[in-house]
Amino acid sequence: VPYPIHLGITESGTKDSGSIRSAVGIGMLLYEGIGDTIRVSLSDDPVEEVKAGNNILKALNLKQTGVTLVSCPGCARADVDIIKLANQVDKITQKSKSKLKIAVMGCEVNGPGEAKDADLGIAAGVGKAVIFKKGKKEKIVNSDTMLEEFEKEIQKMEDKIT
Repeated sequence: VPYPIHLGITESGTKDSGSIRSAVGIGMLLYEGIGDTIRVSLSDDPVEEVKAGNNILKALNLKQTGVTLVSCPGCARADVDIIKLANQVDKITQKSKSKLKIAVMGCEVNGPGEAKDADLGIAAGVGKAVIFKKGKKEKIVNSDTMLEEFEKEIQKMEDKIT
C-alpha cells in the first residue's frame, strides 16, 4: 500500500476499559505489522490517550523511550505494600526519557529471578530490600530508605546513559 494506514478505535470507552480495548484492537494489528499511525480515543483527558498510545507502542517494542516499569501483583510472600511501592517508583520515573526497564518486586525470594531481564530492580524484604542490576544483587538497603536509595540508583543509571 503506497500510503500510511491509520489505526484507531472510536468510542472505545473510559480510561480503563477504553485503554484495554484499544490495546487489544490496535495492538493485534500492529503486532501483525499492519498500521503506520495510531490514535487512542478515550472518554478522558487527551493526555491519558497519549499515555495509552505510548504504552501500546512500548509493549510491542515499537517505541523505545521512557522507562518501562514491571512489577509483581503481590502474593502472600510480599513483605511490602507492592501497589504503593510500584506507584512511587512509577512517579519517580514518569518524566525519564531513558530506555530503562525497571522492576519492582514484593519479595527478595522470587523477585530478582522474576525480573532478571530488568536493567534495575528492587525486591522488598522484611526490614530490608535488595537492589539489583541486570539480575545481579547490587546492594541491600533498609526498608525505611529503600525508595530514596532506589531513586539514587535510577539516577546513576540514567546519568551513564545520557
